[in-house]
Amino acid sequence: MGRDWLVITDAYSKYPCIHPTSSTSSRATLDLLEEDFAHFGLPHTLVTDNAPTFTSEEFQSWCKERGITHLTGAPYHPATNGAAERLVQTFKQALRKSSLPPKRALQEFLMQYRRTPTSCGFSPSELLNSRQLRTRIDTLLPSPAHIAQGKQSKEASKSQMTPDLKAVVKVTRQYKAGDPVYALYHGPRRDKQPRWVPAVIKKSLGTRCFNVMVIPHGPVWRRHWEQLQPRYTTEEDNEPGEEVDTVSELVTDHPMEILETVPQTRRQTKPKGTPSVPEYGPDNPRRSKRTRKPTERLCC
Repeated sequence: MGRDWLVITDAYSKYPCIHPTSSTSSRATLDLLEEDFAHFGLPHTLVTDNAPTFTSEEFQSWCKERGITHLTGAPYHPATNGAAERLVQTFKQALRKSSLPPKRALQEFLMQYRRTPTSCGFSPSELLNSRQLRTRIDTLLPSPAHIAQGKQSKEASKSQMTPDLKAVVKVTRQYKAGDPVYALYHGPRRDKQPRWVPAVIKKSLGTRCFNVMVIPHGPVWRRHWEQLQPRYTTEEDNEPGEEVDTVSELVTDHPMEILETVPQTRRQTKPKGTPSVPEYGPDNPRRSKRTRKPTERLCC
């Protein structure tokens, strides 16, 4: 490629800084380092190779004046500073594959490298600056201001619809004494027994609770307005005896309050002619009472 590059990387975030340079002198290198340190601050430790640029007296005194610990790797062992060596190889491969001029290729490489997540799941820019870099891809996504504006418009539309819905609910849920309704039955049901029972509002206990009486002469239940449905009656519905069969099966609202009387079991009488079975008490043994005699054996 015919030119020299100063490659700098942060050991914690892997944030890269690369500068083209026409001179490898210590003074030219220090000028580039001062430019980067003016953005990010002075490091505690600086690890370099054993090039004459970094082992000169000028470079050593510059590090001491700023409180920077300067470390160098073992001779002919690049793995000592493996993070920087890996960045050098990646940068060289990117320059070879790029068709852009070197300066443009360097800018594109730094932009993509700084925003690409590493193995820890965060990009170097997020680890160092606590934010992600904005690229041309981000222009395709909706901006935060546009997202916030959409949410605000949805909230405004909901707030406009809420009073109308409440008004409809209030109109449909207003009951007074004598209104025919269907009341929700919570007790045990038999086969084909309706869940909603015809009833009449007897008394209002507030804005949402009512006492309802099951027709024609059923029990009185306490129901919430969500447990009631309006019932529209006709002349045929008011005929007596039509709903008696359904209501008569409803004993009470709460099955726990039902008192069941269990009839006493009758003593079964034995039919005549049935042989009696002797009952043995604790004083009557059940073994045989015959007299046992010794066994007589035949001798040969």
